Amino acid sequence: MKQCLVLIALALSLPTLLPAQLSFRDTDFRAVMDTARTEDVDLTTFPGKIILLTGTNTNLALNRPVTVRYADPTRTSNHPTASNPNLVTDGRVASNSFFELLPGQEGSSLRIDLQAIRVVNRVVMRTFPNNSPNFRVRGYSIFVGLDTLTMKKVKQVAENELATTNDFFDPDTARYVQIVVDRQDPSLTNPFSTTFGEIEVYGIGYLSRGRFTSRVRDAGQQVNWGTAGWRAVTPPGTMVTMQFRTGDVPTVNNTWSEWSPEVFTPDSLFEVFEPRRYLQYRINLYTFSTETPRVEEATVRYDTTLVAQNARASLNPQVTQILKDVQVRYDINVEASSRSTGIDTVVIFTDLPVLVSGVTIDGQHANHRVDFRSGRVVISLATTLNRSSTLSVFLRFTPFLLENRFPSMIISKANPSNPQRVNTTVSGGTESWTLLTTGVPEQIIVEAQADPNPFTPNGDGLNDQTYISFFISNLVERRPVRITIYDVTGRVVRTLLDIQSAASAFVERAAIPWDGRDDDGKLLPPGLYIYQIFVEVDGLNPAVVTKTIGLAY
Repeated sequence: MKQCLVLIALALSLPTLLPAQLSFRDTDFRAVMDTARTEDVDLTTFPGKIILLTGTNTNLALNRPVTVRYADPTRTSNHPTASNPNLVTDGRVASNSFFELLPGQEGSSLRIDLQAIRVVNRVVMRTFPNNSPNFRVRGYSIFVGLDTLTMKKVKQVAENELATTNDFFDPDTARYVQIVVDRQDPSLTNPFSTTFGEIEVYGIGYLSRGRFTSRVRDAGQQVNWGTAGWRAVTPPGTMVTMQFRTGDVPTVNNTWSEWSPEVFTPDSLFEVFEPRRYLQYRINLYTFSTETPRVEEATVRYDTTLVAQNARASLNPQVTQILKDVQVRYDINVEASSRSTGIDTVVIFTDLPVLVSGVTIDGQHANHRVDFRSGRVVISLATTLNRSSTLSVFLRFTPFLLENRFPSMIISKANPSNPQRVNTTVSGGTESWTLLTTGVPEQIIVEAQADPNPFTPNGDGLNDQTYISFFISNLVERRPVRITIYDVTGRVVRTLLDIQSAASAFVERAAIPWDGRDDDGKLLPPGLYIYQIFVEVDGLNPAVVTKTIGLAY
């Protein structure tokens, strides 16, 4: 949805964007330290600016995944928890938080994925029980690497006497750190196991992610929040984003909006509850290299003039059967005031192929125009709605998801550059603009058909194309989806579709057209052809539907 908000002015061919009336602007981030919160950022190296913390005193391995490779995979610990290598990066050394290598496992290794490229120069290993040398690793080597295939040895300790090691080495760029156990307790009878309570990694580069959360800002009254911007130095491999949340009380509680999706481009609109009086922003800093971004300024713009004093959406009905055609009434309860300019356009966001069968205001037909755009339906009213009323949009579609969300926003031609999000109520964890479905489809590919069938691609403007429509259900992850046309000998003549998709509806405007031509653009001879819809499903047999289609002149 955030992309739709960023692009909405362009998509609707609206007039040139006008600046919002008011703004908050922060340029010295020390000024809000009294109530702000920081996570892994540095506000002192460049006074008042935000950069990432370095890894010098930060354990880069904390809560990072660990992979163990046993020299003898048949000899593993029978302790209830000591066979889990991820316990060596959980920040604890305890009886339920250690990893055990049984005797005779020389050559085994533990590899830590730092999940980002870091400059590392130090590894600390703590034995369990803490400071117990009997269970220490007797000899070991430390490797680092950008991948798991080309690891470089940076340290080797042939004879170790310490229960807690602290090894420094020349700084090196790495994502992976690997400890190889070269020697264990050499006792011939009752040798001690090697136990790792914790492994810590430190470096001189920057942490991969940091966050600055502002204090709550007060606009003094309910406002229509507009765009957000920032000024930052972003070397290659670094990035800055912002997030927002709003409320009507000065203390953040469950009446506030959730944090908005991240805004990746300065001077973009953001998605929050509107109108609202209070706002809090969060600046996220990322690095995928050895550099850090530096944030120098943050700006949030807003309008005191509203599109509506309030607008709240609900669906009726809110529960229906999956993959059954349904008509719902999308009600927007509008409250107008002297500060509101009125509604000229309603935008309903959905990836479902929907039809708008009517629009009413307080039950009376309202003249309107409907435009279908990618991911949204744009409804333009012939007359500005500037009074308190109920605006109803009648939508017809076939739901194919368990939860079908229809968030929306309203736009005034008096200030088209700043749409206002329509509010929702939440009951039982479900937003009032969400349609829930019941029933579980038994198949992945549902209701496949070609229409018209047969078709006549002779250029007369009648039935020159056929449209293959179908639903993909029960598919959460994106998987390969293909439509292939064969002749009756089984020869492939056309690949109509070859994409990755999760559950989706290839119907109505999203149906897949075929013009009767092959992959070289040549019109095929009349006859019977076969179309096959193929969906690859992990762990199961592929879902396949095969049907015939007639081509005639």
